This record gives sequence, structure tokens and C-alpha cells, in this order.
Amino acid sequence: MKIKLIILGVLSSILITLAIFFIKPLDEGKQVKEQIKTEEYKTLTYLITEVNGSEYYGQSIDGKTKIYFNSEKMKYPMKDRLEINDKIIAFVEPENHVGGLVKVEKIIKKD
Repeated sequence: MKIKLIILGVLSSILITLAIFFIKPLDEGKQVKEQIKTEEYKTLTYLITEVNGSEYYGQSIDGKTKIYFNSEKMKYPMKDRLEINDKIIAFVEPENHVGGLVKVEKIIKKD
């Protein structure tokens, strides 16, 4: 009976170790998939002017163009919540600036 418990304990330990080992690389793989190559997209800088739930409105820094987007309907959904006066970088498809919004990143201010 003791031998069976020892074998069960050893096998359980091996199983837990393997589970931890294989789960961790899967998480790292997700992060790699979320990263996008900036060379593939055109980047535009905007200032957020209005926030309505998950809908954001903004204006380019030079004031010439405006942007509207829903943070939940992009190819790479946003993780951060934006506020009025936040600066963002918008990644758009080179051929389709209007409907080709791929990702938005908040520009972090360095103090």
C-alpha cells in the first residue's frame, strides 16, 4: 500500500511539473501573436477629445483630421482605457486609412 502511494505521489509531481512547463510557453505565444510589426502599418498620432463608453473621438495633433473608433471592434482590442487629452498612436492599413484601423496604443508620458 505504501509503495502505491509513493508511486502515485511521484507521478502526480511529474504531471504537475509537465503541466507548468507546457502552460507557460502557451502564454508567451499569445503575447507574440498580439505584437504587430509597425513596418506593415502607417501610424498616425491623435489627441482624444471625447469618450463615450468604448467609443472614442479624437483629433490629429495638427488639427487637420479626426478619428472615431470603438475599442472593442479592432483587430487588436485595446487593453488600456483612454481619457480625454490622452495622446494615441493609431496603426492603420496603408491602403485603407478610413476603415483600416488595426490597433491603438496610448502614448505614455515620461516625467
